[in-house]
Parts: sequence; structure tokens; C-alpha cells
Amino acid sequence: MKRRQFISRSAAGLAGSMVIPSIVKSGMMNITSNNELPRFSMRALTHGPKHHFFGYYGMSPWNRSETTMVCLESSFQNRMPKPGEKATIGLVNPNSGDFNPITDTDAWNLQQGSLIHWNPLNPDKEFIYNDRSGDNLESISINIVTGNKTKLTRPISAVAEHGKYALSLTYGRLSRLRKVVGYANAVDPYEHEAHPKKDGVYLMDLKAGKNKLVVSIAEVFEKSVGGYPALADRHMWFNHTVINPSATKFLFLARSKDKEKDLDSAMFTANMDGSDLKMVIPFGSRVSHFGWRNDEEIIATFYLNGRNEMNHILFNENKLDYRIVGENFLVGNGHCTYAHGGRFMATDFKDKATRSQSLWFYDMKIDQGLQLCSRPAYEKIYITGNMRCDFHPRWNPAGNKICFDAIDPATKTRQMHLVEFLDI
Repeated sequence: MKRRQFISRSAAGLAGSMVIPSIVKSGMMNITSNNELPRFSMRALTHGPKHHFFGYYGMSPWNRSETTMVCLESSFQNRMPKPGEKATIGLVNPNSGDFNPITDTDAWNLQQGSLIHWNPLNPDKEFIYNDRSGDNLESISINIVTGNKTKLTRPISAVAEHGKYALSLTYGRLSRLRKVVGYANAVDPYEHEAHPKKDGVYLMDLKAGKNKLVVSIAEVFEKSVGGYPALADRHMWFNHTVINPSATKFLFLARSKDKEKDLDSAMFTANMDGSDLKMVIPFGSRVSHFGWRNDEEIIATFYLNGRNEMNHILFNENKLDYRIVGENFLVGNGHCTYAHGGRFMATDFKDKATRSQSLWFYDMKIDQGLQLCSRPAYEKIYITGNMRCDFHPRWNPAGNKICFDAIDPATKTRQMHLVEFLDI
């Protein structure tokens, strides 16, 4: 691996002073400036010539005991999947990176994969993924030992950590309004309705096999339009449901597009049954990425109070006590996600000017962080647009490893990469 420079900045020096650690080979970091920041190694995990990727963040490719990982395999990465075009889903050896095919799916995209979750009801032997049955989208739980499959009533968008519940969205609406996270040939049953009453976030009972609509798009529209009249002429959809650790609440984005076709989003939270629905980040803030730190605190990237740059903002969803994390260090948008326990955060940053991405680590206890790596995307389509290869950092259950997708410099293929911390 080529030599790289890794930079950490002390929270005590937010006015601009920097601490530069030693530059070393093989991705190994020896922090000479601050012994509290961890050393780490980094490597490409999977191998070409085919592409291997997990997709989104906020979920883990590792099973509970970390004996295996899961990902998708594709023969292409330079276009969106066509109707009926399948990706292979398989297990990855966490040490060698070898890929063992298990099943396939034609409900997938390059941005989110097939939204694979290890099933919390059997977290070492079963994972859930989205698939298609005829004209209908569904999710399937597959046992990796027996190969037995259980069909679920709707496609998943989030699964509770302790099992029983999952959330679902209508991917046909996403395919129409936000193609990058939709599935090929998916149908929007309410394409002529700007704010449908019968579509929104669905709650799925994984044990009973039942589902129900708990928050409708119409409900969110009616709650928002009075303070934001621009919504009246826009089609709205929901994106990115995330359940808190105890499965008492969930968050999601309500999205529309302005006259310039730019995204205009707000964040909402609700109890699992849809009650206590409230806006926690308003429209106009350009809220983009997020995750729960614990049952009440949320990290999100957005423009706070008219600031001219996007920041990582931490707040209690009941108090709305917004505070910037890593100011002047974590600058810009990023797929922010916490390791279990909420002390360590990973995020990424995209530099479109140089067509590169970087991966970042932040320790909330000492308010300091470091850049783990920087990688070129090589081609414009892999840094922006529907074929982009976002890092999407994801923690392992133990909280001492990060998996991310990136373009492998040796083969120019999309592969899973691994950061292993030596002091966590």
C-alpha cells in the first residue's frame, strides 16, 4: 500500500492548529502526538475481478459472533441494474476475503445493496435481504447453514437490533423520485398523488408476519405545510428509516425536490407505533446523513441555523439541543455512524474537486479524531450520481473494526475494505 499522510486535529486547537502524526507504510498508524488515539491497520478485504460491496451504512456486514460477513457480488458497477438483472449474495471470510455465494436477488442497487441485515432473532445464522416475487417486492430471511428461506410481507428498510420489528418503505416510489436507492422496475402505486394517505413508513412484525402503515406521507405533509408552504406543489417521499437501539423509536427523512431539482429534506422521529410524531430537523436545513448514538441522541449532518457549511450535529431528539461535533475538523457531509456504546464515531468525506474520498474516526470522550485514509474514485461516476461508490463506514459488533466500500486501486473494482484498530 502506498504511503499516506494521516492528520489529527486536537479539539483544544479548534482555531486551526494541527497535530500531524508520523507517516508510515502499510496503512499502520503510530500516533506520536497523542497516545489516546488508536493505532490501526487497513487493507482491501475482497478481491476482483468481480465487484463486492455491502452498500449502505448504519448496519453491519458481520454476523453477531463475527465469524463471517455478507455482501453482494456484481459483474458491473458502471450502470444501474436492469429489470430482472440479479446480484449474487454471499458470505465473506473476514480474514481472507474469499467470497462464497449463497443466493441472489434482483432487488438491489449500487448505493444501498439489498439492505442486508443479520436477523436479530438468529444473528449468527440468518440474514434478511430484499428480493422480488413476480411484480411484488418482498424480503427474505435465509439460514446460511440450511439454506431455508422465510418470506416476509414487505421489503425491509430497517431492522430493530433486538429483533421482532422491522420498518418498510415503498421502493416503487423511491425508484420514481430517488432512483439511486430504488429498484429496477419497481412500481409506485400512488404515482399520481403528491402526498398519499396510504403510503409512508410501515411497521413489520417479524414474528407474526404482519405489517401496518404507522406514519403516512399525508400526515407528515399536513404537519409541515403550514410552516413550509413550498411543499404544497411537490411530490413527497420518505427515505432512510433507522430504529434506535432499544426499538422504542425510529427516525426517517421526509424529502421533496425544489424548483432546481435539489433535495429538500426534514428529519422526523416517532414511536414504533407512529405516535409522538415530531419534526426534529426542519425543511431547508439540507439534512443528509445520520444515526442514533443511543436511545435519545442523534448525530446528523445539516446546515445549522443558516451556517454556510454543513456540520456533524449531535442532539437529544426530545430537547433539540444541537451542538457541533468536531468543529473545524469534521467539515462537510458524511455518513456518520457510532460503534456500540456511542464513544467512537466513523464518518466519511467526499471531495468532488479531486474525485477522492476520505475516512475519519472520532473519539467523543476526548473530542479528538484522525483521518484514516484517502482514496481516489478514479472516474467521476464513482464520486457522484447513481453509480457512486460512497465509503459508507460500518462498525463490527465489537466496535474495533470498520468496513467500507471503495474502488480498489490495483484493479479499479468496487471492493470491501477493512480498518482494524489495535488499541480499542
